[in-house]
Amino acid sequence: MMMKKIISNIIKTAVFIGATSTAFGLYQKVEEVEPSLPLPNSEWVEIGKIKHKTSAEIEDSRLSIGFEVLDRDMFDPTKVYDRLALTGIKWARCQTGWSKTEKQKGVYNFKWLDDIVDNLIKRGIKPWFNVGFGNGLYMGEMKNPTGVGHVPLYYGEECLQAWKNYIDALSKHFKGRVQYFEIWNESNIDEFWQPKKADPKAYVELVRITGDIIRKNIPNAKIGAVNASYFRAFTSKFFQYGGGDYIDFYAIHPYCIIPEEKHDIDSKAMYRLFKQYNPNRDISLWQGESGFGSSYPVGHYMRPATSGGEYMQAKWMLRRFTLDLSSGYGMSSLYQCVDLKEGYQMGKGGKPLFAKYGIFKNITYETKKAYHILKNYTPIFDKDTQPFAWSANIYTRKAIPETLGMSRVFDSAKRTETFIRKGWPLVAYWLAEDIQVQMKPIENASFRIIEETKLFKRVVLLDTISGRVFEYKGKFWGDRERTGISITNVPLTDYPLVITEYDAVKDCIELNK
Repeated sequence: MMMKKIISNIIKTAVFIGATSTAFGLYQKVEEVEPSLPLPNSEWVEIGKIKHKTSAEIEDSRLSIGFEVLDRDMFDPTKVYDRLALTGIKWARCQTGWSKTEKQKGVYNFKWLDDIVDNLIKRGIKPWFNVGFGNGLYMGEMKNPTGVGHVPLYYGEECLQAWKNYIDALSKHFKGRVQYFEIWNESNIDEFWQPKKADPKAYVELVRITGDIIRKNIPNAKIGAVNASYFRAFTSKFFQYGGGDYIDFYAIHPYCIIPEEKHDIDSKAMYRLFKQYNPNRDISLWQGESGFGSSYPVGHYMRPATSGGEYMQAKWMLRRFTLDLSSGYGMSSLYQCVDLKEGYQMGKGGKPLFAKYGIFKNITYETKKAYHILKNYTPIFDKDTQPFAWSANIYTRKAIPETLGMSRVFDSAKRTETFIRKGWPLVAYWLAEDIQVQMKPIENASFRIIEETKLFKRVVLLDTISGRVFEYKGKFWGDRERTGISITNVPLTDYPLVITEYDAVKDCIELNK
């Protein structure tokens, strides 16, 4: 009887929550509060700020921005080149636009794409290509005017040969400027696989045909495949049908509300696929397109609990980048540079509901919070910061004492991602709470680590939101020879904070005068 009563109460609570959510509406405007750390405190003093670096000043990284939809003229890139370079982002995903390039049969005008590639390279940003889509010259009337999603395999021999000719011209033209070529976009969903249903075997054939031509002209080219979302049955079928024989990287587009959800399990599944079907190939896992909107329209397929927000967007970006980098992804790309404007269409045409994913607003080209916060992140997570399996964790039992009957679910939601930079441990940590909650920082936690090699001397904490840098002046607790050390009075937030040795990041810190 007692168990039945407990279950009954749980059901009533769930029904009540559902009813109130419906009654008050899911898309309430959230007045965001600027995140603020409870620092400095008795153990931590502020010593400076993160030194921003331009894209040209950063030698390399695995961080990318979406520079897509210019094949459909969705924004004016001249408005953002210089300011984008100030973020320190190192890569940009560009779409090649067959229909925009070949408007007369056999005549290719790459000027529009040359302008994009050359302007990015000039500023220290390396373009990588997403290769597609259709072309009305060979396909007739399509469901959208720019051929988005229309596959050249289905329109006869003339169309397929025209596609091959276009790929031949594209690869010859950009040899020496572009090395990475991702074939098609989100081939596992019908919106991008027209006029038929998504077909992994046919996609393998498209990748093979296209990749062979590119490699003929650019021997060191890297060829990639891609699917929407995370691991899918389509993904597995692609490798079962031999797709792994033709690629060097595989990209996923994992749009989600909680970036940690499915991240670890699907990353492991992807890596398993690579080894299972192509053990002798070094296939890299990429996150090629993903983000969180600063604004969502009512009815958006993601079904967020709020209408979004700029700090939410920035926190999501920081978490996603950190997860991908710590898991060894070859690239992590944020969607996108500039919000879409009116007129965007997918494969089936129409007017899809689209969130505002850009770090720049369209029309006005104003910057958002994510733009400024990205500047704090890129100098730290450049090529010198690599994933490394240290033992480190955030201890919260003093901050939130254990009490009988109180949930400890948050203990399993603490994320600690570990790296090595210049021989030193570098640890990013946060609580994987829904960013829409806008949680206040938890105070008085402890940071624990087993150092193994070098011993911390001058520990610093870097706030990736504000860019402020704090130095630890408290006592080191523990036994370095036996148990490792603890650092006290550490805040815990819903976005990554970084703890490391000063010498590891001194090139990224501007000290207070």
